[in-house]
Amino acid sequence: MADLPPLEYGKVVGRFLANVIDGPDLGDLPEFPPMSGTITFIADAPKILVRNAQPAPATYVQLPQHYECQLDEFGYLTWRGKRGVRLVAPGPATNPSEWTWRVSFDLSYDGERIPLEPFSFQVPKYVSGPNPESPDTGSTGLVDLTLVAPVPASSGNAVVIGPAGHGIQIDGQAETYPQLPATPPDGSQYIVKSDGLLYIYRTVGGWTPNGQGIVVRGPAGTTLWSGISGKPVTFAPAIGDTATTAVAGDDPRLTNPRTPTPHTHPIGQLTGTSPLGSALLTAADDAAVRSAIHAVADSDPRLTNARTPTSAGQAYDIAIKSHGGIRAVGAGTIVPEGIRIERALTVSKVTYRGETAGTGNLVVELRKNGVVVAGTSATIGAANHALDTSLTGAWTFAAGDRITVQITTVDSPAGRGLQTSLAGVTV
Repeated sequence: MADLPPLEYGKVVGRFLANVIDGPDLGDLPEFPPMSGTITFIADAPKILVRNAQPAPATYVQLPQHYECQLDEFGYLTWRGKRGVRLVAPGPATNPSEWTWRVSFDLSYDGERIPLEPFSFQVPKYVSGPNPESPDTGSTGLVDLTLVAPVPASSGNAVVIGPAGHGIQIDGQAETYPQLPATPPDGSQYIVKSDGLLYIYRTVGGWTPNGQGIVVRGPAGTTLWSGISGKPVTFAPAIGDTATTAVAGDDPRLTNPRTPTPHTHPIGQLTGTSPLGSALLTAADDAAVRSAIHAVADSDPRLTNARTPTSAGQAYDIAIKSHGGIRAVGAGTIVPEGIRIERALTVSKVTYRGETAGTGNLVVELRKNGVVVAGTSATIGAANHALDTSLTGAWTFAAGDRITVQITTVDSPAGRGLQTSLAGVTV
């Protein structure tokens, strides 16, 4: 839509902040976050006449609902994304030539509405500065709402503080009321020691009546031991035979060389024992003692059971020295015929170990009756020739089987010796 020559225009800017206590940051000063909401501008003139409007005279009515501006995320007054808003500036082209604009506020912070009173202000012609990138710098006629807003009428609540007083002046003391001076200066103040009260003398009326003086009492204080006069050098104790009296230094009980009277102490009074020692000392019977030391009774039937031990489940471990001297392919030179198994057993682990290390891989396996036992072959690197190399599994052997240890690939040059250990149980 077109503008209306020869009207002139002003520019209005503003910034609106809330004030809250310091938030969770490194500082401790109050903070000023931006408000949000709308600001509406209303021309105080109900209609404006433009005599020299082009192409013909015109009368216009300003519509406030179309002059509603927003605050941006920083609290600045904006219109269509730009800071500031342009308003008609009264002047020779308008009738009336002088009138004001009125601004009203609908602002909030953190969901709470912030009341601000509307006010009126003048809008002069705005002329931008020389820099198009920052037209307000060096401009004339720019209106900042902060600078034209009326100042609050009150500067706060008055606090009345009087001047500091002179305190209490004590002019003297008297032992008793009748001993007060007869005609001291007007306003004299004396303490009477017998009742501790302060009495005031007036030329007209004399002293405050006896017994009606002023109580003078300061805050409770402390007194050093050295400041107490008349105290005894020592304090004699009360001699007696109770819990709150003392024993005299010449009491014969203090030097009686008699033999201590035999006596006993209950177990509960003994201290310094270990938990086990305490449990044994306080055991009620034999069963409690056995429980403390985890022992069985001498009548336990397991101690006299004459049954024949079962054959199954007995440990049956075997060690075989198969190769002596320089290792070579085959069943070795010590028991090349193998060893005979006398009882059926299950082997759960096989361990190979040479006397010294050679070079290259050493491949070893178990054979039963000349046939390789699956899962017992081990390829042993040179670094492990003289260390334990163990395999686990479940290999069964019957009574009468023969076991040999077979080198299928010898290390080269070869190291010395080979021993094999079997961990098994009878079945």
